[in-house]
Amino acid sequence: MIKKTHLPSDATLVDVVPTLEEADAYLSRLLTNMRFCQKRHGNASVRIAVTGKGGHPSYRVDYVKPVAPDPDGTPFDAYGGKAHYSFTAINIMETNWSSRSMSLDEVLKLQAELRKPKFEDR
Repeated sequence: MIKKTHLPSDATLVDVVPTLEEADAYLSRLLTNMRFCQKRHGNASVRIAVTGKGGHPSYRVDYVKPVAPDPDGTPFDAYGGKAHYSFTAINIMETNWSSRSMSLDEVLKLQAELRKPKFEDR
């Protein structure tokens, strides 16, 4: 029997940062894709795929339409976490996405925290 590893259904980037491979580079590429959405639609949020271990999770960038907003956001695009290439439309809908998302500002704050120098207690 194949044992599947999944993240919690409400996982966010905050939950996977400790396990991200090259976390700063991952967040930088993710933020670039979020900014494309923000530029086009005025806002952007991101939710991660929960069907992996979290090493470099796939993610979906959403936006909120000002008219008839969907509480879960409208998908802008989704990307593979390793190469950050766009998914096909079918893969966007079929992937198991987290029930929680993070705004562009929240991801920027997360990256800033990650970049802070870490001082060891002596």
